[in-house]
Amino acid sequence: MNRHIRKVAVLGSGVMGSRIACHFANVGCEVVLLDIVPKEVN
Repeated sequence: MNRHIRKVAVLGSGVMGSRIACHFANVGCEVVLLDIVPKEVN
């Protein structure tokens, strides 16, 4: 049974999450990168 991953969601856009998202994007997957929004912008 072969499955093809077309869309990926990555939670957290820190060092690790952004690298994982980048790897999936480089192989042609549609990537959604999600992170929390701070309450106050500094």
